[in-house]
Amino acid sequence: MLRSAFLGLLLTILPSTWAMIPSAAVAQERLVQERWAYIDVVGAPGDGEEALENALSDQLLNRGFAVTGTPAAQAYEIQGMVRLFPAGRGEQTIRIDWTVFGPEGLHLGNVTQTNVIPKGSLNRRWGPAAEAAAAAAAQDIMQYIPQ
Repeated sequence: MLRSAFLGLLLTILPSTWAMIPSAAVAQERLVQERWAYIDVVGAPGDGEEALENALSDQLLNRGFAVTGTPAAQAYEIQGMVRLFPAGRGEQTIRIDWTVFGPEGLHLGNVTQTNVIPKGSLNRRWGPAAEAAAAAAAQDIMQYIPQ
């Protein structure tokens, strides 16, 4: 009696569980519909490379992207190049060049940011500076990515 009750319960649970498991075709369709991005930043002092990558990742996640830590065939690739130049006394000019590539590797566009900062102020932690730079960059980067 207990065995047949268990089997009856099992048969009522399993069909609904199977319905929750997406088919391979549905999973593939979701993968195609998702927009992926890979972000790589070089040349930043301190924790800037990681901070900018994380901050821009957050911006793109908020815009519906999935972000991957390695280049992928279906991903947009966003490359950031950070350079610092002497400015006035006790100051530096920071320049961040973002280059956007489509999933096929086609160059879609460039975004350039410049600012004058106190010399050495980004030699350790970027914190809010990375957040501000990424927020501004993301807005401009999105103009190159089809909606």
